[in-house]
Order: sequence, then C-alpha cells, then structure tokens
Amino acid sequence: MAVTAAGALAVSACGAEEASVVKTAFEQDIKSANVTVDLSMKAQGQETTVKLAGPFQSNGENKLPSVDWKLNIAAAGMPKPIDGQIISTGDDAFVVYGGETYQVGKENIAKLKLSGAGGGMESADLGKMLTRMQDWFPETSGTQDAELDGEAVTRISGKLDLSEALKDMKEMAKQPGASGFEGLEDLSNRDLKEVEKVVSDPNFTIDVGKSDGKLRRIAANLTINADGQKGALAFSVKLADVDKPVKIQAPSGGRPIEELMQRFQRDFGGGGAEPAAIPEDATVS
Repeated sequence: MAVTAAGALAVSACGAEEASVVKTAFEQDIKSANVTVDLSMKAQGQETTVKLAGPFQSNGENKLPSVDWKLNIAAAGMPKPIDGQIISTGDDAFVVYGGETYQVGKENIAKLKLSGAGGGMESADLGKMLTRMQDWFPETSGTQDAELDGEAVTRISGKLDLSEALKDMKEMAKQPGASGFEGLEDLSNRDLKEVEKVVSDPNFTIDVGKSDGKLRRIAANLTINADGQKGALAFSVKLADVDKPVKIQAPSGGRPIEELMQRFQRDFGGGGAEPAAIPEDATVS
C-alpha cells in the first residue's frame, strides 16, 4: 500500500517516533485475522450498538475476502435486534438470518466492481480498507509500551481528525450496501461543519504489534452536545491472530437473496415492496 501525499502530510504533524509507527502500520498488508468491530452511540438516554466478529482471509486483488462474521445490531427504535451471520468465499456470499441461509449468488457478486483509490479492486482487502482511515489520526500525543490480549504492542494516542473521518464516511455511504452510514451521502460540506460544532473531545488509540509493526486495534470516542442533550459515540476495530491461519466454512447453498430482502421488509416495517436488484455498474470500496 502506497502512502498518499495527503497521508504523508498528515503523519508529518506527529512526533518522529509516532509518525514512523503509524506510517509503517498503515502500510502493512493483513492477509488474515480474527476481526472484532464494536460501535456504540448513546443519545437522549438511548443506545444503538453494532457488533461484528469473526475470521477474515484475503483472497488478493479482484476478489472479495473470505469472511465468517457474526453480526448484531440493536437500537431502541427497532422492533427487535438483528442477529445474523455474513459468510463470503471470494466469488460468492451468504447471509444467515432467522435460522435460514440466503445466497447472494456468483452472478450477483460478479456484477460488483471493487475499486480503491487507484481504481483497482484492491480495497477488498482489510489492510487496504484500513489505509483509507490513516488520515483520521494526525495529532498524536504520546507513545507507550503496552499489552493487548497478552501481546506486546506500541500504543499511540491522540486527537481524532473528525473532519477527515466525516468526509471518508460520506464517501463510504455512497457505496452499495453501506447502510451503517445511511444518510451521510446527502450531507453537504456545511452540514459536516455543523456536526463538528457539536462534538468535543474526539480522541483515538492505535495499538501496533511489536513483532511485525501491523495494526492490532483502532479505537476512538467522542462526546456529542446537541440541543442541551449529551451523547457519546465510540468505535473500535480489533485484529487478533494477524496473518495466522483461519478456518472459514461456507454453506453449500441457500435461498435466493431476494427472499432475505423481503423478509427484512416484513420484519422491520418496510412493507412488501420489491427488493432492488444489484445494478450492472455497482461499485463498492
């Protein structure tokens, strides 16, 4: 992964030691890992959580990675939490929900064009996806030796660049299937500035493995003050067993993915509308 000019300028604001560790960590390819993602948002006494966990295996350029991820989404306004499982093989994908397995299908996967900043399909790899986030962390305040799950790491802390994070999330929201960023694609630059005004104390922690200089954890949290109400947002991405073998067993088949879309519409109040087909020129990154 090449460091972009913007990324190089961003890390130059760090001290020499921090800049070197951050730069090296975000340049490293991650071939496999057990991934844990936690997102929590608290506002007006209510909490929304997104949890994802399971193994990841890169299949190289031009292919989706292989994953077997358990997913849980819970929010106060939802009729019930979403509990599911996402499995991919590189050329096909499956979703397990409500005791049923649904198959995306190789033809639908083939319609998706996976593109990164360079226009290729390399962004399907976890390490290259994380590279997109490196400009979020330019202002480091310190480096220390620490342990994460018994492994020696270099821990770097500092101030999160909320402006860069919001701009990236807005771009992510434009991609098919990016429901976690729903609505962000419609925000103007002025809207993003207004969001920044109600946020305070955006900070981050990055853990980098001492054995290989690769990322082990990215965590960030911030406080939101809006309309006299205080809220909080926190997220973390943790990578365990980096580059060690992982086991991913795909189902032999499943019901058509369109049936899952219809089931979601029934379960979560979407009505009986026909699910949208995957367009021929769909692009994800």
